[in-house]
Amino acid sequence: MTPPDGDAERDDEEGDAEAASGTAAEQRVDPSEAFAALSDPLRVDILRELASAHRERAVEPMGFADLRKRVGVRDSGRFRYHLNELRDNFVRKDDGGYRLTVTGIETVAAILAGTYTHGGTLGPEPIDSECSACTSAAVAVYRDGRCAVTCESDHVLFAWSLPPAAAADATLPEVVSLAELYARQAIERALAGVCPKCSAPVEPRVVTERDDPEPADPVPGLRVACDTCGGRLVGPVGFCLLVDPAVAAFYRRHDRPLDACHVWEPAFVADDAVEVVERDPLRVAVDVTLDGETLAVSVDGAGQVSVREG
Repeated sequence: MTPPDGDAERDDEEGDAEAASGTAAEQRVDPSEAFAALSDPLRVDILRELASAHRERAVEPMGFADLRKRVGVRDSGRFRYHLNELRDNFVRKDDGGYRLTVTGIETVAAILAGTYTHGGTLGPEPIDSECSACTSAAVAVYRDGRCAVTCESDHVLFAWSLPPAAAADATLPEVVSLAELYARQAIERALAGVCPKCSAPVEPRVVTERDDPEPADPVPGLRVACDTCGGRLVGPVGFCLLVDPAVAAFYRRHDRPLDACHVWEPAFVADDAVEVVERDPLRVAVDVTLDGETLAVSVDGAGQVSVREG
């Protein structure tokens, strides 16, 4: 459809009648239709300006004339057409003006972060760590939105996605630290039953070689798969300990803050020193040892950590 021409400046009264037929929360939009609404650069500019206004005004909506001038479109009819294409899903009319919906805010954030549009590469270069398997230097690289750490012998130590905007003005060590922060947060959310990608419910599982259909190794591991977005989190059982308060407190007592370590460095992550002590229900024993003192913990089939007695 071709957008109409027109010069008449008027408020969008017909929008109130449209809004009465259903709210954004009540409507379901086909994903292909939603992304098609962003096919014109002018519509992306509208979202950008509304996001800018959101930062400046916090809660105040922006009027039609003000928004049109900020976007820089002289033809009000053409502007109205493109604005209406964004209505309900990305933009809503409120108190005589326009503001972003939650979907609009998330979409603009992804655009500004470069999630859909930017690449960029940093490294490879050595970082201040070493491989637990061969003690060779750790090497990091950031490419196409993904941070990866290996060693000079190509052992994979860590890999995580990171929006390009986060790496725009950062050094590679800073990128690695931020990717580790994202990873810790994702593990914590996943163990709480929330998908780190889309926030849908998930069921974290600790699996062994007997019940993992495609085991990557013979030791137990954490597996989280989202049926909604297809996101997956795969790692060692030690990931569960990375975000456990008792383990963190144990490290602090020994003046070694756990969040100051790279995620691949603690022995309970790097080593295979875990033992399946029960299979039904599953229970995995892990011993965390620092300076001759040991904290004995168990991890159940849902990835929950508890301190063992004795």
